[in-house]
Amino acid sequence: MPVKKYNAVGIGNAIVDVLANVEDDFLRENNLRKGMMRLVDELEVKRLNICINAVKEVSGGSAANTIAGLASLGNSVAFMGKVRDDSLGGSFEKEFKELGVNYCTKKAGSGQPTACCVVMTTPDAQRTMSTCLGISGSMSPEDIDETVISQSEIIYLEGYLWDRDEAKKAFKKAVRIARGTDGKVALSLSDSFCVKRHRAEFLDLVENYIDILFANEEEIKSLFETSTLEKAISGCRKTKNICVLTRSEKGSIIIFKDKTHMISPERNINVVDTTGAGDLYASGFLHGLIKGLDLKSCGKIGSMIAAEAISHFGARPKVSLSELISSRGL
Repeated sequence: MPVKKYNAVGIGNAIVDVLANVEDDFLRENNLRKGMMRLVDELEVKRLNICINAVKEVSGGSAANTIAGLASLGNSVAFMGKVRDDSLGGSFEKEFKELGVNYCTKKAGSGQPTACCVVMTTPDAQRTMSTCLGISGSMSPEDIDETVISQSEIIYLEGYLWDRDEAKKAFKKAVRIARGTDGKVALSLSDSFCVKRHRAEFLDLVENYIDILFANEEEIKSLFETSTLEKAISGCRKTKNICVLTRSEKGSIIIFKDKTHMISPERNINVVDTTGAGDLYASGFLHGLIKGLDLKSCGKIGSMIAAEAISHFGARPKVSLSELISSRGL
């Protein structure tokens, strides 16, 4: 089989994150549920931006974060996500090109603005997000570059795409092309409320179209409609997928066929901001798979990369991730 040009391509919402520190009282006063993501309109994003003291502005989005991490690990990667030809859209594209990512979606000349997510971090390092999807939610099948998909070993999709019909069609097109060209399909469930909204369709994806599934504890319990992790793990075992479950300070669990691997978290980490921790864990895990490592080693790299992510504000690495894992013998 010929070698493919890309190790991975991500498909997801192209969002610019505005990061801020807030107190728990701020969440209560603004009727925000801690740790959750909610969809809001442009006016609400503008209102929140006035109320907060932003500490940083950075290109984000779940799949985008994972692809940025894979780039820092030395992989050949691409990203598809829709932005407008406005200032935020220009910033998103410029940052990704500087990271070495092939950003291959043409900027739209009209329509809604580039997506923005206000990420509010409380003193316990939990992040609560208010997202205006803007033009990112109007991603369509025409935005999917068939050549790039067919030339990728793995395509990585975020569950959030399922919230818009046109984006859902783009998602399905990418999966169809990948499966027809011997590519692997990875899916992140994204958010427990997202899972609740689309449970039946997500179960169909997991059972019939996905090779690698990423979820946190709440998301996987929601998928299998259970209140216990044990029953959720049992549900994972019945699939044909590699299932990767992240559990914050409890580490992670990797399930494949009849084997279960328990991965310990990194220790003695000064947790500053959990934004993108799961996304960067996925970067590390997929990097291990691309390098042909065993699942336990993939999980260890995932934990290492996630630990780096939560030690500072934002999801972009502060060090070379490839050097980081080399220093640990992986």
